[in-house]
Amino acid sequence: MRLDYALSAHLFAYEPLRFEHLNDAADAGFRKIELWAMTPHFDVSDVAKLKTLQSRLTDLSLEAPSFHAPFYADLSEARAGRWLSLAAADKDAREAAIEKTIQALRAFRPLGARVAVIHPSAPGKAGDGDTYEALEESIARLLPVAEETDAVLTLENIPSALGRAEPLAAFVARFDHPRIKICIDTGHALITEGENTRSGVERLAPLCAATHLHDNDGRNDAHLIPGEGSFEWPSFFTTLDAHRYSGTLALELRRKEEPYANTLADAARAIKAIKSQIKSSPA
Repeated sequence: MRLDYALSAHLFAYEPLRFEHLNDAADAGFRKIELWAMTPHFDVSDVAKLKTLQSRLTDLSLEAPSFHAPFYADLSEARAGRWLSLAAADKDAREAAIEKTIQALRAFRPLGARVAVIHPSAPGKAGDGDTYEALEESIARLLPVAEETDAVLTLENIPSALGRAEPLAAFVARFDHPRIKICIDTGHALITEGENTRSGVERLAPLCAATHLHDNDGRNDAHLIPGEGSFEWPSFFTTLDAHRYSGTLALELRRKEEPYANTLADAARAIKAIKSQIKSSPA
């Protein structure tokens, strides 16, 4: 399979996006960026910043094929345990999430970001009151905007009741719509599926149009560089290849207490190691 890597701006999510962030990514060999539509990192309502971002991407020959839709209004809200959820039972809360997602879809369209990664619910226990019925209503509202912006809405498996592999795959399959797909998040799969991670990935793979690559110990959502945890990478790529996956492979890493350039250099080395594993694995 073609290994087309991208870097998620999740790495820089705790601070406003700067040109240095993009430059570090380009210097590490990344040619694609998954944008992050949440403040303080980036305010999609700021037209001037959107134009500057577009110019910076062009200057560095970077593409932005995808973006992460908002699942919090601001980082301070997330830290207080307040989330945006398209599956919220409360109509007003659901409406807020819909409006934020629509705003991001329209804002990033001129930059070429046609794949939107969307959380199906609030994370963890915060999503216990969320429902697939509410999510279906929200997706129905978003589909006309996806058509308008030529976007694909990819629902990500996350650690929540609605984010587990089997029910999420069943939900997307029932929709049976070319603009409603799955984003496979490897670290989340390891946490929610445990010893059934491989079968969980296999359940999601036929519907997959986006990926998030990161690693962990199976308990903590640490967003480690691939190879630093216990995820089985060769079997993951074998599964994607079997289903002819042709999208990007976005590394969604967490900031370490070190210069970004160091983390990105380690990530680049991990990519080379993964490529070597795949080539040496039996067919």
